Amino acid sequence: MVRGETTADIRKESENSDEATKFLRLRMAINCTDRDIVYEKKVHSNYWVLVNYVPAEHGSLRCSVFITYTTHGDYRYLNNVAPLVERWRAPISLALYAPGTDFNKTVSSILWLRQCDPQRKLIRKWVSFHIYFNANHIPRQVYNQQILLAKQIKCTKVPPFANVSSDELYRKQMELKYPINVGRNIAKEAALTHYVLSSDIELYPSPGLVNGFLLMLAANMHLLNSTRPLVFPLNIFEVSANSTVPTTKKELKYKLKTGQAIPFHRDIAPQFNIAPNLKKWIQHVDYSDTMRVFCVNKRIGYWDPIYIGTKQDPVYDETLSWEGMSDKATHSFALCLMGYRFHTLDNAFLVHRPGINQGYLDDERLRLAAHIRRKLRRQLLIEYFYKYGFQLGCIL
Repeated sequence: MVRGETTADIRKESENSDEATKFLRLRMAINCTDRDIVYEKKVHSNYWVLVNYVPAEHGSLRCSVFITYTTHGDYRYLNNVAPLVERWRAPISLALYAPGTDFNKTVSSILWLRQCDPQRKLIRKWVSFHIYFNANHIPRQVYNQQILLAKQIKCTKVPPFANVSSDELYRKQMELKYPINVGRNIAKEAALTHYVLSSDIELYPSPGLVNGFLLMLAANMHLLNSTRPLVFPLNIFEVSANSTVPTTKKELKYKLKTGQAIPFHRDIAPQFNIAPNLKKWIQHVDYSDTMRVFCVNKRIGYWDPIYIGTKQDPVYDETLSWEGMSDKATHSFALCLMGYRFHTLDNAFLVHRPGINQGYLDDERLRLAAHIRRKLRRQLLIEYFYKYGFQLGCIL
């Protein structure tokens, strides 16, 4: 033992060495190509996309030893970026829908986050912002990227995304539907890593999820060689408006016991959101906090999980909008038809930003949702059977 070196120091050094060895094995086993962040203008369906318009500053990274949180939104939801990146601390790929006059407010909001937010250093390091808009709703002015990145704003002003109602949005005034799955696909396509968590911007991950997941994979290399395609769902919860977001499963269990937390959309649409074996997952105690696979299932019923997967998993159906709901239904159906197995993770979870959803929906959205459900069963069901084949037990 070197003078001044404690047993704890030696143990920590040994653990770090062991972790590095595991990550090296993992890097060699995952077949992916490292890429740099590149800004590009491209056409995606009926949309113009500015990919990496405001890029993260993390520099080069290994595609095999990070996970990218891919997500979407409009500028009203950018108040979620700081708490999200603080818990994730890894690449985030965010696609923002900004047609017409929403573009300027979106850009101003991004600059405020990068220059003024208390978490601005983490935001600049990890978050890449992509902007997309309809080809027939182009903003009046699109800034040159270099000019935009050099622009300075006053941090004394209120954030442009603060207290914005939906009625103020250009897309609402022009009666444009929110193309949620276009955003999901753009963000996922722009990710530089092999593994991605395609999620919604208001869902906050438990801290340490990235490192814990990769160490779990490194300890279970057989999962990389599975003959069946697989993904890793995360159980999702809601907490009351005056509650903090739990960071560990132990803390989450306490909030569930005291009524401060509930399973996600328990009282609204449990058939789509309540995972198989959720009660057992909640009751199970693992004081090590080590991430592991809790259970393995096929897709059951109408369950639409959010999961860690890869960029090779199916894309989301861009004919579906947020207003019509059911926007993840065909994606989950495709996974079922393709024989995916769902390896639900323990000691890892997602929590919606504080405030339990009361489930109010206006009549117009309910009518549209009913129309979309008819479309799913009369048209898309047959299309997906033709595309992926028939599997007993898979429903849409």
